[in-house]
Amino acid sequence: MKKILVLGCISVSLISTSLSADALKNSLTNIMKKDDSTQMVDLSNISLNGKPRHVKKVRKNRSANTVIGMVNKHKILKKDADAYLAQRTHGKINNYDGISPKQQKMLMQELSLPLLATEEAKKDLTPLDKETIFNRTWMQKEARKMQIKDDEVRVIYDQLKQKSIDNNDTRNIPEFEAIKDRLKMQMVEKSIMGKLMKDVNITVAE
Repeated sequence: MKKILVLGCISVSLISTSLSADALKNSLTNIMKKDDSTQMVDLSNISLNGKPRHVKKVRKNRSANTVIGMVNKHKILKKDADAYLAQRTHGKINNYDGISPKQQKMLMQELSLPLLATEEAKKDLTPLDKETIFNRTWMQKEARKMQIKDDEVRVIYDQLKQKSIDNNDTRNIPEFEAIKDRLKMQMVEKSIMGKLMKDVNITVAE
């Protein structure tokens, strides 16, 4: 029952993240679509009767290590918000202090969700769950490092096909494109297995 509740919470968090992300994306997109008028002198604050209008105070940029918020006991640093903002806008906006307070709040909500999910996971996951996640994450990370070309997969495919032909069993030979991805995954797994087993000393007790 506890795991069902956690999965439900995570699902709600993911839906909230999606809605918050869409709202933030639209808001940031509107900023980036505005005409660039930085080369023009702003004369809007000059008063013809000699009385200057009120000029809105511009907040200075804070340092990268400034704490801009707290999520429970976790500190959120400006540099983390800047990096996340740059990622969300593909590098077009990279200064947390340069967006509106409403956008800052939405950004903080997005940054807080992974931290909250991690807190819940630590309380709910068993040691076996954590070990499984660690293993899977590492395997995926290693797999992303490998660049196996289609030509390499084709060599393996041709070998398997020839073996079937030699055994007079050509009835169940699928087309290359149909099993290319599966063969590639098998090659990745074999490569990872070889890396793990390299220089490993295994003894079996009698």
